Amino acid sequence: MRIGAFSDVHSNLEALKAVTDFLAQNGAQILLCGGDIVGYGPDPEACIELLQSLRVKVVAGNHDWGVAGRTPINQFNRLAAAALHWTRKNLKPAHRLFLKNLPLTFGLGPIHLVHAAPSAPEQWDYIFTLEEAVAEMGSFTAEICLIGHSHLPLFVEQLSGKQAREITESPFPLLPDGKYLISLGSVGQPRDGDPRACCVLIDLNEHLVSFYRLPYCITATQKKIRAFGLPEPLAERLAFGR
Repeated sequence: MRIGAFSDVHSNLEALKAVTDFLAQNGAQILLCGGDIVGYGPDPEACIELLQSLRVKVVAGNHDWGVAGRTPINQFNRLAAAALHWTRKNLKPAHRLFLKNLPLTFGLGPIHLVHAAPSAPEQWDYIFTLEEAVAEMGSFTAEICLIGHSHLPLFVEQLSGKQAREITESPFPLLPDGKYLISLGSVGQPRDGDPRACCVLIDLNEHLVSFYRLPYCITATQKKIRAFGLPEPLAERLAFGR
């Protein structure tokens, strides 16, 4: 079985289409999304509807619950809050209800899916470093924990009796005595200096994980952000991956 995984779409339809098309073309039979469908970008409704049409399994992100009223918007920075207010006004009640009902976690075989740190999903804590990932390894029993939230790719392997390491190669093997925490990066707003969309393909038959960066039409997304009157930095940052 091949599983496609991604996170932090942030209402970027062009990037989302690039990712879902790529995963379909490469044999993904199930799609997983680590949350934050909405926020920042110009196409919240279209992104929700695309994920629904593809029957993607999605967990809640803090922006999703912010739009739905389950996480206070005053907890977000100025740019994020402005985008959340705009998104809330431009979503149908059915879409807001969909976001409100998203679960914090989802399990599928050897995979545990959650938006933020698995030890306390509702607190929206970030995992940025190897040390922070290692501290979370005891918080899940699955072989693989997929997370989002940071917008930064991070792949950590903990083998029995050995020191954890950050994985830099792709593809990389899933070893029988291994435990893995995989931060999926971001589809719609990467922050590692590479503006291309992120996604992961997990081949459970071959026991391999592959990480991909995919180009998309950034200028098309930028034009819509500006046309809808969203804050200018939200358009500018897409070109730089910051």
